[in-house]
Amino acid sequence: MKSLRSYVPTPLRRAAAWLLPLPSRLSSPNVSDVRVHEVRKGVHLEIYWLAGRVGPGPGASFMVFGDEVMRFDCFGARRRGHMHLNLKQSRGFPGGGAARLYYREHTIEEQIERSCFELDANLAYALKTNASSRIRRLRLRPDEVAGAVAFLRQNMLSLLQQYHSDPGSGSAGSPPVEETAREAIASVDKPGTR
Repeated sequence: MKSLRSYVPTPLRRAAAWLLPLPSRLSSPNVSDVRVHEVRKGVHLEIYWLAGRVGPGPGASFMVFGDEVMRFDCFGARRRGHMHLNLKQSRGFPGGGAARLYYREHTIEEQIERSCFELDANLAYALKTNASSRIRRLRLRPDEVAGAVAFLRQNMLSLLQQYHSDPGSGSAGSPPVEETAREAIASVDKPGTR
């Protein structure tokens, strides 16, 4: 039996997807230890620890007027750390989820550094390509972006250190982060594992 979704043309599904609100990442039961950096009114960066099925690892969301413009999920190579650009408008793509850009970096620390680079280098691009004209018109000053990058680096590394030293808090059943990263690097180095 065909689902109702199969009767809706793909272009229409994609167009409608970015009109609907996304649930906040912070409403997920897998999110803990939230830290928020206010860049300016209506613009902020959320840093948090993700556990459960989607983690473990630090995550971040750059929010503009309630829209998640960039998301960073730093889980290491084994758990396939990745990032998203303009999450709301990319969620109508085939497969039902939002488009992911997977990190080539193996360790969570390397992925955090890559996230800092992406926020600094590609935030303006993410703003300019957003579906909302209000977001496209927004221009952030270099010092505002630099402050967000510094907050991202400091707090993601702090969360990693905090949960690595106490892997049971907030991520029950998850292996220690260092062990996960070591296993990921070992699996990548073995031929035929990808």
